[in-house]
Amino acid sequence: MSVGCDFLTQEMALDQKDLAIIGAFDKVGAKASAEQLGEVLGIPSRTVRYRLSRLKKKGILYPPRAMTHERKLGLGEASVCMKATRLGATHLPDILDELAPFYWMTESYGSYDGFLAHAVYPLESPDTIPLLIISLKEEGLVEDYHIFDIVDYEYKRANYEHLDSDMCWNWDWKPWYKSIRKNLQGTSQFTFRMDENPQVVNFDSKDIDLLRHLRRNGEPTQRHLAESLSLSETGANKRLQRLEKVGVIKGYKSTIIPSISQFSHSLFLEIEEPVERVLSSLYQLPFPLCIMMESRTRFCLRLGLTATDFACFLKGFDLLRPSLLSYFFQTLHNPRRTRSSHPFEFYNEDSAIWDIPSDSISIIHEHLQKR
Repeated sequence: MSVGCDFLTQEMALDQKDLAIIGAFDKVGAKASAEQLGEVLGIPSRTVRYRLSRLKKKGILYPPRAMTHERKLGLGEASVCMKATRLGATHLPDILDELAPFYWMTESYGSYDGFLAHAVYPLESPDTIPLLIISLKEEGLVEDYHIFDIVDYEYKRANYEHLDSDMCWNWDWKPWYKSIRKNLQGTSQFTFRMDENPQVVNFDSKDIDLLRHLRRNGEPTQRHLAESLSLSETGANKRLQRLEKVGVIKGYKSTIIPSISQFSHSLFLEIEEPVERVLSSLYQLPFPLCIMMESRTRFCLRLGLTATDFACFLKGFDLLRPSLLSYFFQTLHNPRRTRSSHPFEFYNEDSAIWDIPSDSISIIHEHLQKR
């Protein structure tokens, strides 16, 4: 999955036609063609194609990405909050850059002042991340920590009808407060879509190669994909369709960054049953959300909000608090990948296993000896 937070360098305001294209693009699907979008919107495809190209050049719209579910390939993922010591605040960024399991990190403030990072591990070695964090604690780098094991996730698409020409959200929060009260009374309908126990599927090195190519290029032609994999176009397409069918590819998303003034937040929740009453309210928000699940009652919600919208969100959150067993917020800034490669690069084609280097603890010692 992709967890990075991008910030928009905005050079132009958008008109209503741009906003309509963005909304249709996200609703119809990130792989929709200009012809499909033009048909939905009732405008010429050449107009759609020109405007999409302009949005991409201005850094407002990024190419579509495949949303992958690594756990179905035997690769677990965890979000780790670390309360850094004074020593850790100085050295953890460089250390996390070198530790193989970690592929993304950000400074973070909240219940755990320090860092929030995402790490991967082979499912047959579930103690990989806990043992690594314990080592960081023993070395005096981490004072406290929270490990959130991600078993499934979902991206909730945005409702771009509430996005204005300045790429800011224009939404009336008051009806949301009323809907929360109704939802908590059990009057809303909500379908729980995430899987608490996703099963590992059969795959081979060609499937991993295909996923690697999709990570590098979200819009490959069938011919380009087939040539890259040394397969026929039919063979490559069958593999792609199978990975989509079994849920290894959960879908495709376009990255659209509404406002440079947004702050990114992670909200960790333990929800009292029935969880649908709380989740239904969160899904009614117009913003794009990433909802990660550890169990049926434990979730992490990641969203970007301006300071004003965050204050309004907290008013609604106050109404949800009686239905929560526990929760904490983390505010994120300065996100970055800790390496240029994706975790798919850890797949060893010869042994058909996830081969994540095991010298992580020695790296910690070596780094501290150099200081």
